[in-house]
Amino acid sequence: MGKKALIVDDEKDARLLWSAVAEDSGLEVVEATDGREALDILQHDADFALVVLDVMMPFADGYEVVKQMREDDRLKEIPVIISTANRTTQDLSEVTFAGPTSFVNKSSGLANMRRGIDRALGTK
Repeated sequence: MGKKALIVDDEKDARLLWSAVAEDSGLEVVEATDGREALDILQHDADFALVVLDVMMPFADGYEVVKQMREDDRLKEIPVIISTANRTTQDLSEVTFAGPTSFVNKSSGLANMRRGIDRALGTK
């Protein structure tokens, strides 16, 4: 089995864009529509090369998901991209998380999304 990415966003179009970029990077994609679903998937399967999290989602937002991931020894080293369209990534850079976490403004285009995935995976 190839490397997997968990794409978590309550907006279908955003999931489709992130999924296309992740698949183009050679990742198998698993999707979740909210933070609670993401945490459930991760509790049953910690074998992900990358997790992309929207900030604003129902049930558990992206910050809560990454916080819980960083508290779990099986999940704490999985690279996470916090994806947002509502704030600039400069504003988000003030938020500090342990572990490999980066921020990408999903409205900045596919090339920026690809760079974010490449950086998170250490491929570029």
